[in-house]
Amino acid sequence: MSQEVKLLRLREPVAGSHSGDQIQAAGNVLLQRWQDNAWQAVATDEAFQHAFSAGSLGASATGYAIPGSGQDVTQRESGEDDGDDDALKFQPEDRVVVLVPGSWVWNGLEAIPRAARRQSSAVGYMVEEQLAEDVEDLHFVCEPVSGDLCSVLAVSSDKLAALKGQIERLGWPVIGAIPEYRVLANTGDTSAIWLDDERAHVWLAAGKGLSVARPLAGVIAESLFTPSDLEGGEGESAEPESGQSALRVFGDPTPLELATFEQLATVETAGEAPDTTFLTSMGAGVPGNLLTGDFQITLASDTGPWWKKPAIAVAACFVLQLVFFVAAGSYYKVQAGRADDAARAMFSEIFPGDSPSADLRRQITGYLNQSSGGGGEFASQLQQLSQVWTTGKSGDLQLQSMRFDGNRGELVLQLRAANLGQLDAVVGKLSSGQFKAELLAANELEDGVSGRIRLR
Repeated sequence: MSQEVKLLRLREPVAGSHSGDQIQAAGNVLLQRWQDNAWQAVATDEAFQHAFSAGSLGASATGYAIPGSGQDVTQRESGEDDGDDDALKFQPEDRVVVLVPGSWVWNGLEAIPRAARRQSSAVGYMVEEQLAEDVEDLHFVCEPVSGDLCSVLAVSSDKLAALKGQIERLGWPVIGAIPEYRVLANTGDTSAIWLDDERAHVWLAAGKGLSVARPLAGVIAESLFTPSDLEGGEGESAEPESGQSALRVFGDPTPLELATFEQLATVETAGEAPDTTFLTSMGAGVPGNLLTGDFQITLASDTGPWWKKPAIAVAACFVLQLVFFVAAGSYYKVQAGRADDAARAMFSEIFPGDSPSADLRRQITGYLNQSSGGGGEFASQLQQLSQVWTTGKSGDLQLQSMRFDGNRGELVLQLRAANLGQLDAVVGKLSSGQFKAELLAANELEDGVSGRIRLR
């Protein structure tokens, strides 16, 4: 979406000038907009007028009455359409540059080190001798011109604070505020004069400007554009000014004004309004912007601050990840429950006489440890039995059955021998090792004796 830059202007009429049928007093502030290649009046509310009234910024002004609440403060021109009430409803893509009265802003040339250019107070103390006001009451802006040479702008902090407050209150999409004469700064190496009703705005190609009452335009031009006067002027600013031989004039000069200018330089009458030229030549930034430092404006938009969309994306990713973890946890919990049920069923099949405990893994591990220990004893007992079996008369002995109890670590043998003495001999030999053997029972048979021996 392409941005469209619009111009607003705070107009401070010269004392005695007219707005319709009303005589305006010096100090009144009118709001105008640039539309259809002309400046058109815009109605303002009581709060706007009071913010810039002399009573708010200094001594009380005369010749102006603030009407009651709900009434328009600025008088409309005769025949002006009531649709001006909707004049300042900006579109989302609109951006605004505000022109403040050039008489509010002092402009001069001074060599400013790069390190001090962004510090308003540091710049102020470097030009303090050229100012009539206290540096502490002013806001300074430094615009580089060439090398260390800068165009320094100084404006009342109170007026700038009032402007910022009204911009934020009304929600205007303002990207910068400049003095009126700064619209002439795009004339390149040519100086310019803009005859704007009762005001005259002057811009020197060296990089500074000023606004004066129109009757003083000729006198000011003679002091600025006469070569002899330039040679005796200020050292650093005089050198770039003295080389200018052309002068571009905007507005509708009278024959007397035109004759005065032609005596000073080669006059080039501009057919296009400087406001239109300024809008067409403006780039991404606003040169000479006064709304810097403490007075910088943060644009309000429907989309919110720049970090809103990234924050939403991060939050959405976090929520999705959380949902994924919850779903995965639920799935694995169900699977674990099924595996536990299957393990308990298998345990009951393997150990029908035992009931599975809450910690099934620990229970099975205990059984395995017991089996592991009993298995070692069983091997030793078998080794002892094999030694006895090989030393005896194997033909007279028959092994009828054998049972090993891993929990008790004992081996029970059912043997058949020729007689009872032979059974006693086997018991004695089994007891000669690390195990103890005993004859549990013996029964006489037709062809021998059957006995049960326990080895542990």
